[in-house]
Amino acid sequence: MTSHRHLPALTRFRLGAALAALACAYAAASPTTAMERPFSVEERRQIIDVLQPEPDAWQASLADLSDQDLKAMILREAAVEAGQRVSPRQVDQLWGFQPASRDIPGEFEAARVKARLGPWLQTLGPPGQAYQDLRAAKRRYGRLVALGGWPVLPQGPVLRDGDADRLVEALRRRLRAEGYEITGEGDRFDAHLASALKTYQVRHGLTPDGVLGPRTRASLDVSAQDRLAQIEANLERARWLPRPHAPERLEVDVASATATLFEADVPVLSMRVVVGDLRHKTPIFASRLDAVVVNPPWNVPASIATNEILPRAARDPGYLTRNGFRSVDGRLQQRPGAANALGRLKFDLQSPYGVYLHDTPEKNAFSREKRTLSHGCMRLENPEALAQWLLARQGWPANRLASAIADGETRRIALDRPLSLLVVYRTAVVSDGGLHLLPDPYQWDTSLARALAGTVLADTGARDASDCAEQLER
Repeated sequence: MTSHRHLPALTRFRLGAALAALACAYAAASPTTAMERPFSVEERRQIIDVLQPEPDAWQASLADLSDQDLKAMILREAAVEAGQRVSPRQVDQLWGFQPASRDIPGEFEAARVKARLGPWLQTLGPPGQAYQDLRAAKRRYGRLVALGGWPVLPQGPVLRDGDADRLVEALRRRLRAEGYEITGEGDRFDAHLASALKTYQVRHGLTPDGVLGPRTRASLDVSAQDRLAQIEANLERARWLPRPHAPERLEVDVASATATLFEADVPVLSMRVVVGDLRHKTPIFASRLDAVVVNPPWNVPASIATNEILPRAARDPGYLTRNGFRSVDGRLQQRPGAANALGRLKFDLQSPYGVYLHDTPEKNAFSREKRTLSHGCMRLENPEALAQWLLARQGWPANRLASAIADGETRRIALDRPLSLLVVYRTAVVSDGGLHLLPDPYQWDTSLARALAGTVLADTGARDASDCAEQLER
């Protein structure tokens, strides 16, 4: 039988980490349990099918692992797929997800007793094709890293279609190394290269102008190792989400500042969102929408009143009156109306962070590429469409919401069927035929990568989270 010392370095590292992390599980197991029985030929086949779905140079070595090493690998992979490596809230208080605790060694033993080891292994991770696609991307980038990654572009000028420079061929090699199909050769920046670069830019959240400028160059200079860590951070966050997802739900993606409404697990409505700025980050969590508030007043958080609105009023004595502010029970409140910071619609939801979704009078913010602008709450580009969908489910005709808004009165409409809400943070997704590796505005990929490597950083992002009902940036 082949010793695990003969496996590649990456595999030996995974085995060593698994053995160290799970030694206590073996010590606690009774010699008479299923944990100690040798694996049958069929069990080994099932394990290899799950742990190594693609043939490669070391699959035979995996098949020859000792029972002890193979068990260590199984339990390590099971803990990973079940989201058991870190506690999200201990890394950052604004990460509100908490995977259910699992007795992985106990589940493993029960699966062996019931001869269901294969099915158990296959259901450990999140369901759905999106997760499997991202796992496949991780394997591909893992192979790139093992081969040394991709070349760093040499210094050079801004380049566009029609230019000639020795840097052009280096750009082709760089894009090909990451899997982009490019024809042509030589020093001429041609239309095929411009098209490939536009595809790269779309998939990396850049303006698709086909120009090798500073932002595109900075993105291309991110190493394959860092991209692999980015993919793994997104896989880990996916493992934290509630399982299964509700087929009818609203997903707000903070990283891309977008919202998507799902009906029967199919997206039926998408819109842009304004999310928290870098000092007032929007938390990620699971909740539900309980009510639609038409013509809401804004009860101004004390910190915003003290630090922003009252100093502005001191400089401009007419500011409070012009913008509909008044004192209610000793607190500053803005009346409903066209200038109200919450707009004409607000969506109540359950949250330990005091955040919610709402309209805004500042519609021009949705045309911005970067929409990290609020005090933490989520401003919706098209709140009327979401409200119409929610209220139609309890019998409201299409024109009734418009009438309710027009009469100017505040009205809270409780939802007969609350809608599941997931506020997520995704910077790596597979869509439109390719892997999209998007900007990380809050640097949460970096924080999570450090935590997964064993360094859990103290939280620095939770301050002012309750001040989400934002003062408008004017």
